[in-house]
Amino acid sequence: MNYVSTNRMTKYEKARILGTRANQISMNASIMIDPKGEKDPLKIAEMELKQRKLPIIICRYHPNGLIEELSIENIIFDE
Repeated sequence: MNYVSTNRMTKYEKARILGTRANQISMNASIMIDPKGEKDPLKIAEMELKQRKLPIIICRYHPNGLIEELSIENIIFDE
């Protein structure tokens, strides 16, 4: 896939995604993986991210009006 920006997840995107997903899980959203007995929503969100099972798309807004949507499956992140 061709990207205008980098295909690496920033630490700010990672923090926002994990916080948002942990909030969803704490409000009884469906879990996309087997949590293996884990109860902490943040740890479950981290497990989902590592397994690339998050139902979230990253949108990046550029100054020229372009909106770039990145799927978790196609993005590189530091573990």
